[in-house]
This record gives sequence, C-alpha cells and structure tokens, in this order.
Amino acid sequence: MKTLIAYFSWSNNTKKLVDKINEKKKYDVIRIERAIPYSDDYDICAYKEAKEEVNKKIHPAIKPLDIDFGNYDQILLFFPIWWYTFPMPIATFIESIKGYKGKVYIFANSYTNDPQYMINSMKDLRKIDQNIEFKEGLFNKSEEEHIQFIESEEI
Repeated sequence: MKTLIAYFSWSNNTKKLVDKINEKKKYDVIRIERAIPYSDDYDICAYKEAKEEVNKKIHPAIKPLDIDFGNYDQILLFFPIWWYTFPMPIATFIESIKGYKGKVYIFANSYTNDPQYMINSMKDLRKIDQNIEFKEGLFNKSEEEHIQFIESEEI
C-alpha cells in the first residue's frame, strides 16, 4: 500500500512530528504551503491572517504540489489546529485533491487538549468534499503514539 504524508506547519512543530514519523516509515512527504506566506510574527499570523481566513472561510492559494495523488492509496494529513479547526490552506489542499479515491487519515495537534477541535476538523473537512473517505487519526499525541497507531492500522 502506497502512502503519502501531506502536512501544513507554520511554526515547524508539525514538521518536526512528521520528520520523526518519517524516520521510521519512509513515506513520500509533501509540505502544504500558502502561496503568500503567513507573517513570521505570531500575533499578525494568528490574530489577523489566520483568524480572518477562518471567519470568512477564505481558502488561500497554496504553492503548487507537483505530485500525482492517484499514485497513493492513502494520505496521512497532519496540521495544527487554528481557531478551533484546521488552517485554511488545508481546505485549499482538499479542494486540490477532488476526486481522490483513497483514504485520508487526519492527524491534528493543538496547544489546547480539547477533543472538540478534532471533531470540528473532521466535520469541516467533510463539508469541503463529501466523497473523500476521511478517517480519524490522532489528536495531540506523542511521536511514539503516532508511530504505534500508524503501525497498528497498517498504514
């Protein structure tokens, strides 16, 4: 089974998690990046740019992803929680894989350990594309727990 990791990371916390997982699993990896980068200033990024995108449901342009998603049986999608759901570049990514026939496992992390954020993310992702099979991965777990989950699910 061929697996792709796709991730979004502003502060590189999610990137570090993906890197640790990939040391063991050796999947293909792509980084989802906003075409116009977010500000490096946390307050501007979080309280202006990201908040406005979530509130107005803006799906910002992302950098081109030179990959054929049809070559993968499943995608492991990693992202931080921003404003109670996924960052809006994730919405743009989901729109870009419209028609994808494999499973998309969701892995989210947040400074707040509120499971409602994962529920929100799953619900919001399904609103973007009801035909993609989204599967709940893990929320706010350690690197070791991610690896154990991926291995136990035979991902």
